[in-house]
This record gives sequence, C-alpha cells and structure tokens, in this order.
Amino acid sequence: MSRAQWTWPARADLAAIDAYYETLSPDFALKVARLAMAAGHFLAEHPRAGPEVEPGIRKWRVAQTDYILVYRLVRDGIQVVRVYHARQQWRPE
Repeated sequence: MSRAQWTWPARADLAAIDAYYETLSPDFALKVARLAMAAGHFLAEHPRAGPEVEPGIRKWRVAQTDYILVYRLVRDGIQVVRVYHARQQWRPE
C-alpha cells in the first residue's frame, strides 16, 4: 500500500494555515486540513498525477482551495515537501 509522508516543513505549513484561519473561519481551517490530507492520500495512490515542475518535484492543487502541495516520489508513495498558497513564490529562484 502506498502512503503519503509529510515532512516537518509541510506539517509546519499546515499548522500555520490552520493558525491563520482559526479565528477568521474555523470551518475553513478544518476544510483546508481535510482536503490537503485527502489530496495526499490520492497522490499516494496516483503519484504521477501532478505535473513535474522541476526534476523530482511535482505539484498538486488542493481541491476547493488556493493551496498547492509540493511533493516528490519516494519508494513507498509520495513525500509532501511543502504546502503553499498559490500566490506565494514557492519555486526556487
């Protein structure tokens, strides 16, 4: 069975998103977290679904949000490297 691994930076990104929306819209904060986790599970089963944006790095938009999972393929699934807002500069310069 394939799995989605979340790096510490990716977990910190989700925590920061949650903290930001917690007072503005707690329901949206929960929605983003659930949809991001669902996207990770989907990608674990379909690891090449997202386009490759640079060698070894792929991206996938979290449904119904403006967030992007940046991930890489690993032996037993995928590894989510970071979670960014679509308007953030997330590609290396």
